[in-house]
Amino acid sequence: MRGAPGARAQASFARRHHLFWWFRHAALVAWSMFIMFPIYWMLATSFKDAGEWVTWPPHWYPYQPTLYNYHQIFAFATMEKELSRQATEQVFSIWGAMGDSMLICTVSSLISLLMGTFLAYSVSRFGVGGKNFRYLILTIRMVPPIVIAIPILMYYAIMIPYTTDALFGTRISLFDSYTGLGLLYTATTLPFVIWMMLSFIDEIPYTLEHAARMMGAGRVYTIRRVVVPLVASGMVVTFLFIFILNWSEFLLALTLTHPNVTTLPVLLNKFQSAVEGRLYGPQAAIGTVITIPVVVLGVVIQKHLIKGFSFGMIRK
Repeated sequence: MRGAPGARAQASFARRHHLFWWFRHAALVAWSMFIMFPIYWMLATSFKDAGEWVTWPPHWYPYQPTLYNYHQIFAFATMEKELSRQATEQVFSIWGAMGDSMLICTVSSLISLLMGTFLAYSVSRFGVGGKNFRYLILTIRMVPPIVIAIPILMYYAIMIPYTTDALFGTRISLFDSYTGLGLLYTATTLPFVIWMMLSFIDEIPYTLEHAARMMGAGRVYTIRRVVVPLVASGMVVTFLFIFILNWSEFLLALTLTHPNVTTLPVLLNKFQSAVEGRLYGPQAAIGTVITIPVVVLGVVIQKHLIKGFSFGMIRK
């Protein structure tokens, strides 16, 4: 009889723990559905016909699935305006914007990765910038893009052309150019590269470099043959992460390009018509195309990002 109260208390605790377990998982499932619903709605809309875009009550799934929206955005030819009787019959090509995005994001990410890796090495091994520099470097990235967008626009479109015209007799402008947008992407992602690569470089024992130096290897040779192979996986993860940042960037590209350079997020904003309103089907299709690489790369580098964001405090 003495054990009965203890048994009842233990059974009550087990019931509460079981109920809490169900409540926690139900809350997580509900929150996941809330977060994933916009993605589902975008994907479903990309397969809907024009008549299902704004129906009420809404069609929660495509009643008549179609690939016409994807046919529009992946079309190689553009339909003549006089042949287009309504906005939903227009043909939009995604290939030019995809090429611009791939070129700018890849080149700027590679340059940022190389510069940031060497800067992270100098901070880790020589303490460049002081002991708090590694924490302060991100303050540059925390500046809202709109704060720098307008000054950079004035610099690209006015100051550089007039200065080069006065000095060299040739007007050079970085506005609406691959070079101008690529340089800005490099500058804005460089703090993230330094921040993430520090966690990988700090894990390399300095004794390995010291042994190589004792055997007569120079600093550059030591970095190339000892340090870089050991942080190669970290460099790949960092490259993919900043590639995602550049791939999805919208405000700077919208402000500093028109019409020669067009990235995918900027093209997405252009899918609208004064005749029929917004073209939700093609918008959803191009949004799906933009999202797929981000999701795939995010899943690939997920476990490595935790270590990068923790300043190396989480070890393997």
